[in-house]
Amino acid sequence: MLLEIAEVETFPGREEQFAEAMTVGGGLEDLARCHGVVSVRFGRGIENPSTFTFNVVWTSVEDHIAARSLEPFKAFSARFADLTCGGKMNHYEMGELIEGVSA
Repeated sequence: MLLEIAEVETFPGREEQFAEAMTVGGGLEDLARCHGVVSVRFGRGIENPSTFTFNVVWTSVEDHIAARSLEPFKAFSARFADLTCGGKMNHYEMGELIEGVSA
């Protein structure tokens, strides 16, 4: 499994538009439809509400790379291309999941 943690910064004043594009607008659903996506979580920064995070679990690095050419991924990217002004992305090879007592 591959965990992708992406942090995206929106242009000032575009935060709500970005959040809506991902939720109501279907951006997260587009991403989740890509082959190789196991799960998607989306969140907004508390200390800096102009930042958002995507935590995506992929079946493999290969599926993640291949997804970039898929129509659902292109639709996902197009929904926020003009709303963001930067960000960063990190990828991690994940081991076994151990659920906590509150799971």
